[in-house]
Amino acid sequence: MEMTEHRPKLVSFRALAFHGENKGQANGTDEWTLELAQEINLGLAVPMVPGAPLQAVVKIDLCAKSTNTSASSDSAEFSATYEAKFDCPSDVTEEALSLWFEDEPYQYMLVSQAFPLAMTHFRRELQSMGLDARSLPLGL
Repeated sequence: MEMTEHRPKLVSFRALAFHGENKGQANGTDEWTLELAQEINLGLAVPMVPGAPLQAVVKIDLCAKSTNTSASSDSAEFSATYEAKFDCPSDVTEEALSLWFEDEPYQYMLVSQAFPLAMTHFRRELQSMGLDARSLPLGL
């Protein structure tokens, strides 16, 4: 496959949004469950500026809910949205890139670069809000 020949370059990664609420008691002795849901989308960005490269875009939405096992009324919810942009080589056409987007190894190549960055930030934010997020995966 031509995947390595035309590998896009990660040029931008950013957190678009993060929201969290953890108003439960912080006594340090209670156990909490942590559930994570994720949605990952890939897209093609066609530039409006002539000569600018095509871009592959990975958007990652993460949602976590944590509940106190001894007092289920205590819960915390978190959500975040991340975006990674990849510049494609100048010789890659929109038609070729659209075909590659249908190929699972190509999708994995893009997502596997963006997901660890998103999860590292997400885990750090959960920990700053008082949750032990060490059990969340860093990779796919």
